[in-house]
Amino acid sequence: MNEVSKLYEVYINKELQVKNNDILNIQRLNQKILSFLHDLSCVSQESRCYLFWEKEEPVNHEKLLDYYLEGLSMLMSIGFELRIDTLKNHTEIPEQEDIYSLFFKIYHSILNVQSHYSSDDYQNTIDDYFTLGFKLGIHIDEIIKHY
Repeated sequence: MNEVSKLYEVYINKELQVKNNDILNIQRLNQKILSFLHDLSCVSQESRCYLFWEKEEPVNHEKLLDYYLEGLSMLMSIGFELRIDTLKNHTEIPEQEDIYSLFFKIYHSILNVQSHYSSDDYQNTIDDYFTLGFKLGIHIDEIIKHY
């Protein structure tokens, strides 16, 4: 089993302890997607990737990691709401993707999840979110350790 699937399984096991087997709750899903979008914007802000008008300050890696993990937890919670069973392994980081494109792709794909409830759109979102983390200098070992 790969690392991403293990993380998701840990999350599912926690959720199963407190949830019943409801049908898709659109309102709760929308709340979680909005919360994820907030978390994603916190990652963007903490990464300082768009602050061209300010003097460059070093990124606080621990704070960035905290925001990133909050977003990851919410993203996994969205997967639980959609009744996603497993996730594919994340193996490659596209070199041609810049950080800005990744943020936009993630926004776009999570909004596709919100409108279509598609497992493929969800998988694209989580793949791009992990790619974003790697591009921001967050390693899979850190994610597993703190999760």
